[in-house]
Amino acid sequence: MPVIERTIEINAPIDRVFEFITDISNHPRVSPPETNERIIDAGEVPMRLGTVVKLRARYGGFNWELSSQITAFDQPDPGCPQSAYFRDEQVSGPFKRWQHDHLFESTLPGVTRLTDRFTYSAPLGLLGKVAEWLWLNRRLHRLMEHLQTQQKRLIEGLIGGS
Repeated sequence: MPVIERTIEINAPIDRVFEFITDISNHPRVSPPETNERIIDAGEVPMRLGTVVKLRARYGGFNWELSSQITAFDQPDPGCPQSAYFRDEQVSGPFKRWQHDHLFESTLPGVTRLTDRFTYSAPLGLLGKVAEWLWLNRRLHRLMEHLQTQQKRLIEGLIGGS
């Protein structure tokens, strides 16, 4: 099963980074514009363990819907915010399996290391494996890079503007 992992440092405190990323209304703001991503059902806001979010987007020339549930949720400790974590997993959607881990670590005062990890498998057996190799792996690498770059830009802009 393919795993894609990428880490970025964001010049903002861990609680602000976690708050921005767990606010599902920000997700379309950081998604690539060509995906035309829309939230169909935001579930509980703010997100918490058990929240289910439903999105609609366009990838690879196809429109699809994905429902994802928060299956782990460990927010920063207000007294000592050194780390945080949450995981969303596909309940229904285009993948045979989809799991997205979000890891947050305070590295220096006011700096957060964000690591995203996609663990996934395409449907359709051997045809899905070929699609992963020919297209999906590269597409998901680009998606993760875009998401993190936009998150960094927007969060640092909010911190600088406050």
